[in-house]
Amino acid sequence: MQTRHLKLGLLGESKAVDHLIKKKYQIVERNWKLKKYEIDIIAIDNEELVFIEVKTRSNSLKQLGEIITKSQQKRIISAADSFIKENKIDLDVRFDMILIEKTIKSYKFTHIKEIFFPTFD
Repeated sequence: MQTRHLKLGLLGESKAVDHLIKKKYQIVERNWKLKKYEIDIIAIDNEELVFIEVKTRSNSLKQLGEIITKSQQKRIISAADSFIKENKIDLDVRFDMILIEKTIKSYKFTHIKEIFFPTFD
């Protein structure tokens, strides 16, 4: 049985895919998994491969810094690196986030491009 939180997340991801398709993104994968890592949406925007984290809230959103932690960024980057190698992709890469605020009557989308950049440790 899915919790309300999981259902809201899956609904948000579906709404995000619809939003991206309207913006002419080509959806490559949804919920791509590598062991314990997951990338919500992988898409192509022009000549860029875009890894997109989707956050859906029915209440007010947290501060941006609280939404994707450094440890989450590392997991997303590691999974993205594996996806690129596994599929032999030679495109520029970008990491985006789509924030979705669900109200009773509508959805508000905030698409933040380049929410973070890969770093070297």
